[in-house]
Amino acid sequence: MKKGILIVPFMTGYGGTETVIKNLYESRKLKEQPFNLKVYSIGGSFDYSWAENVEKDIKWISNSRKVRDLYALTLMPFAMLRYLKREQPDFVISTNPVIWFLAKRILNLLGSEAPVIAWYHYSISQKPIKALFLKSADYYLAISSGIKRQLIERGISADRIFLIFNPVTTDNHLIKRTTGKTKFIYLGRLMLDGQKNLRELLTALSSVQGNWSLDLYGSEDKAEAVKNYAKTLGIYSKIVWHGFVDNPWKAVDNATALVLTSKYEGLPMVLCEAISHGVYVVSANTSTGPEDIVIPDNGKLYSLGNYEELSAILQSIVNGPRLPNQSVIQNTAQKFSPDAYIARFNNAIMKIIK
Repeated sequence: MKKGILIVPFMTGYGGTETVIKNLYESRKLKEQPFNLKVYSIGGSFDYSWAENVEKDIKWISNSRKVRDLYALTLMPFAMLRYLKREQPDFVISTNPVIWFLAKRILNLLGSEAPVIAWYHYSISQKPIKALFLKSADYYLAISSGIKRQLIERGISADRIFLIFNPVTTDNHLIKRTTGKTKFIYLGRLMLDGQKNLRELLTALSSVQGNWSLDLYGSEDKAEAVKNYAKTLGIYSKIVWHGFVDNPWKAVDNATALVLTSKYEGLPMVLCEAISHGVYVVSANTSTGPEDIVIPDNGKLYSLGNYEELSAILQSIVNGPRLPNQSVIQNTAQKFSPDAYIARFNNAIMKIIK
């Protein structure tokens, strides 16, 4: 059986990429796999829950970012050379541009024809990659249609790109739709500005009339500015501050709609999770991600930065139009299910290594 190596850089253990990798391996357990896939972690993690029951080799370096950066600049190429020479993989995947660049150079040095596959988890517009690194991979796994477009715009031919999305593992329990009033929910980091862009949500809500509330689930490390802005707008009393919750989807017992105002995402998993629980979603139509998830059967997209459009959508929900049936919403999450995901992932790899 052919063998692949997934090489990842240091990761805290709490991020979205870790969740995707964890879900990938959970999906692989569903049926017999056509190839082996081992993780090589260069730098390790603070928390390894993402890698439980995963075959892995860990190269721990240091808690210090400066030490890790120095290692990457000096010793990492030699460590990768030793590792790849020993393992002799049939293919290599990496989430990091520098690592997939080095992997390709090392495999060439070893006389190996094993393809190197880039698996980038961010919008390339927001987190650019130098052309030297970007174009060094043989193939690309795209987690959204927007990222596929960005790759093509940067000179990567479409036949080298495989659109696979991301897997969502969920218990699919139905979260009841709130009755008697409208309850909007937000799950994520509480940031007034920056990526999460809560200023846009609060500004839009300040014009919404009627009986509504907003429940915020997320770390309050940077929440003071959010709270002050809510007070300035006069809507502080309508907001429930839950703080960080380890498993928010078990804490949310009812909701009308989830709202996401992020300025950029790769593929916003919170939207996938929401629809898997039958929750209607409203999202900014960023350049990558939401368009692959949000359709009329499960939610509504608005133009990023357009407060008036967002406010009108939220007001229409408060006014009480009939939202899609929750079972219809749940059905739209099927393309992100572990079964559907692992079929796309395996199909891509098998076409590459055929």
